[in-house]
Amino acid sequence: MDYEKLEQLKRLHDSGALTDEEFEQEKQKILDEEATAKPTAVLPMGLTENAYLALMNFAMFIPYVGWIAPIVFWIMGKENSILVNRQGKYILNWYISWFLYGIALTVLFVIFMFSGILSISDMDYANDQTSPLAVLLGIFGGGAGILLLLILGIGCFLCLLFPIIGGIKGLNGKTWKYPLSIPFLR
Repeated sequence: MDYEKLEQLKRLHDSGALTDEEFEQEKQKILDEEATAKPTAVLPMGLTENAYLALMNFAMFIPYVGWIAPIVFWIMGKENSILVNRQGKYILNWYISWFLYGIALTVLFVIFMFSGILSISDMDYANDQTSPLAVLLGIFGGGAGILLLLILGIGCFLCLLFPIIGGIKGLNGKTWKYPLSIPFLR
């Protein structure tokens, strides 16, 4: 590991010449250079490191086991490669984050849609005795529920897009941190 470069980078960060984001990006570049400069490790199934990184990401598309296959590949290869270990953590962080986001969005969707349905059902159309508050709650609750459903759909699209990007980066010998993922594992 090139400790001299890391120390120089740390001094630049401490002096304020680099922001936290720039510091992390440059540190990641140094660590990636160090990891790729080493001779390729022997990975399970006789794959090269690049192919293994790509397989970890593309394995998410395997029907019925796509959620577990990348974790199994990570466990099998994490001792042999720094990049495999790092990418496995990124994938697992994405799984956990997406699960939590999905639960939160589903709960909010149910709450908003339920409040919208209740407000609409309280409206008295025959006698024109509808409360303006009931109308507003119906519009807001239903509209917010539909918006949350749209956000959930975008999230599903990202679940298809991110593994493709990660797999392509893996073929090039690089790890890729999935955006919007919470770093539970570092």
